Amino acid sequence: MTILVTGGTGLVGSRLLKRLVEAGIDCRGLVRPGKELPAGVTAVEGDILSPDSLTAAVEDVSAVIHLAATFRTSDEEEIWKVNLEGTRNLISAVKEHAPDARFLMASTSNVYNPDISHPGREDDQVTPTLAYPASKVEAENELRKSGLTWSILRL
Repeated sequence: MTILVTGGTGLVGSRLLKRLVEAGIDCRGLVRPGKELPAGVTAVEGDILSPDSLTAAVEDVSAVIHLAATFRTSDEEEIWKVNLEGTRNLISAVKEHAPDARFLMASTSNVYNPDISHPGREDDQVTPTLAYPASKVEAENELRKSGLTWSILRL
């Protein structure tokens, strides 16, 4: 089994990769030039905004854990570009080069109305107005209609 992790230099991704390596799982991380991944992870330089760079990252993987996202910026165009277009690029690469791979995407619990009286449920209506959760909902929809085997986690 080989797992590709996007966002492997982030808080969640770096910790997850360490655990996967400790469990003996072959891991790849999609990284921008100059970034480092935990020991034992095969780095594949690329960017989810550069479709041509994704082929080497996804070839022959068993699963993709998509954690890459942009959210700590006021640049709404960048949020939409990374979170939606980047996810579309990754979905396309997986469909073409690893169509049997499982695709796990990290979304956000911010998609739910903050005023609901219970913890968010999958069947709750999601109509976020802010760019980050709205872009994540659209990316979720792209994955749902992709035809891939997928799971979405609203963390």
